[in-house]
Amino acid sequence: MAPTPAGSRPASAVPGVVAEVADCLGGAVHLAYAQVSGLDVVVAGFSRYEERTRSRAVARAGALDELRRMPYGSEAGRGRELRLADFMAGAPEPVGAAVAGTGLVSGNRYRVPAEVVWLGERETRVEPVMSGVVDLGVSEAIAEVVAHDVVARWWAAPGEQQLLRVSAQLDRLLPGGVMAAARGLGLRVSAFALAAPDVRAALVMVGGEGATLGVAAGRTVRSAVGEAFLRAMAAKAQPWAGLSPADSLRRFAVWNHEADYAAHLESLAVDAEPWLVDEPGDLRPSSWPEIAARRFGQEPVAVGSRRAEAVVKVVCPGAACYGAAPARLPCPVP
Repeated sequence: MAPTPAGSRPASAVPGVVAEVADCLGGAVHLAYAQVSGLDVVVAGFSRYEERTRSRAVARAGALDELRRMPYGSEAGRGRELRLADFMAGAPEPVGAAVAGTGLVSGNRYRVPAEVVWLGERETRVEPVMSGVVDLGVSEAIAEVVAHDVVARWWAAPGEQQLLRVSAQLDRLLPGGVMAAARGLGLRVSAFALAAPDVRAALVMVGGEGATLGVAAGRTVRSAVGEAFLRAMAAKAQPWAGLSPADSLRRFAVWNHEADYAAHLESLAVDAEPWLVDEPGDLRPSSWPEIAARRFGQEPVAVGSRRAEAVVKVVCPGAACYGAAPARLPCPVP
């Protein structure tokens, strides 16, 4: 297997990014705020990972800035050409621009349609996709795409896969003191899991003065729930001004209709078996690129920035997070 390119850089290696960290939930969680070119980014992390949380926020801000400003077209070079139809059914007419990519299993070169990479205001009929933006690393970016694929497919056809309720196990699934602090602040936290081959996906809703929903994938229910909880907490602190219109619609729907979303999830869920909640994390040795390649029938592709000399986004042909704008509701993830 080809080596995986580096996916993030230290804070000092991302010029123009300003970051700070604030305590949340009595210090059990940290919120890292990063800003670059007027773009605000919020990332949450558990207290023992303060510096990693800060670095992740800085790297994400830098990657988003690159994706919004990166020119595409002439730099794509040679390689196997991927089409919009490889990413979505009923693809609109492409704009014709392409960007260079590298296969994360084979190392092969690709020409990727720019519509699935671009962020910000562009002349395209494809919704900008935030899934796969690299901050902590390439593997984590792939896991984000896989999570959104699992959840989006379940949301479209909930009868085909069982949703598992794990809310009662949150004191065990999250670090000590997190749930006690959340309850002390009047936050309502519910968690659900989906079991797919090689991966577990989690949906965590955090309510109280506006609800947010986080989605994540991990090798275990514990790792997936922890990351989904952090994403939901970060979303509560994220300024809406920098969100895309589709992301704003999704955020607004969950924020204002917590009871409807919670009732919908509860009505479809059954309690998870104890063995699934407690399963060890070393039973599935496959890497995230291999997992994605098996799931989608096509290897994930890393897109880099020449100016930043780093991988800034991972795209996965066949994943259910690419679509024509506007986004369909009520599914709260792309």
